[in-house]
Amino acid sequence: MGSLVVCALAERGHGVNAFDLPVVNFERIEHLDNVKIFRGDLLENRDVEEACQGMDVALHLAAILPPFSERDAARTMAINATGTANLVKALEPTSSHLVFSSSVSVYGRTQHEAPPISMNHPLQATDNYSRSKIAAEAAIEEGHVPYVILRATGVYAAEPFEFPSPVQFQADQRVEYVDRDDVVVALVAAVEKPPKDRVLNIAGGKCWKMRGREFVKGVFDALGVEGEVNYSPQPGYFDWYDTEESQRLLCYQRTSFEEFKAKLAKAFE
Repeated sequence: MGSLVVCALAERGHGVNAFDLPVVNFERIEHLDNVKIFRGDLLENRDVEEACQGMDVALHLAAILPPFSERDAARTMAINATGTANLVKALEPTSSHLVFSSSVSVYGRTQHEAPPISMNHPLQATDNYSRSKIAAEAAIEEGHVPYVILRATGVYAAEPFEFPSPVQFQADQRVEYVDRDDVVVALVAAVEKPPKDRVLNIAGGKCWKMRGREFVKGVFDALGVEGEVNYSPQPGYFDWYDTEESQRLLCYQRTSFEEFKAKLAKAFE
């Protein structure tokens, strides 16, 4: 998704500094005229400071995601939380804004509550990943950089994929995912006109609000196959979300679930 955002920003005429680990493949973006590649490490302050020079907005997507986040708590906290704190520190002497990609995992398990889940819901860590994201948000809010925190739900691309076993939700659980291309739209919008010191939920909207079994059936129907999944024995940290403000500010909910299924079917064919 990071490379898609870089391409979108470059196509819209923005100069972009793309920062990632030296081992990362930059083929998708290194040919773009107004993109500079910076190879470095979030845990190295000098690397981060160099990449931030002259930037009006920093978009922070780097993180260790589940399931890898659950294999090494210290590493996950270092990259996701300490790395974010390093970025905030590098931006403080500048006039840059920070757009941070967080996660709905910070709300904890919410299925026993009345939906939708709003941005002022108390934060509760349930695993290494959510714990690291909560710490990262705290580092941002305690810093001195204008920011917008985007708490994104699960992102699905309209490309053939295989469900993990077990899936991260129960059959009757409320789930609301979002199309990857719509998230790219949200990120680009947040970069071009960043809301100041705001927290926003990013999710698919009304037509994506369903139960776990409905989502699974929709995917298999799009692929034109019969299929079954192993559901999680306990509720995952997905739910239905309040996205009224994020949609009003970023205008990103452009793909309905039916349109997502059509794109998925076409890709599978």
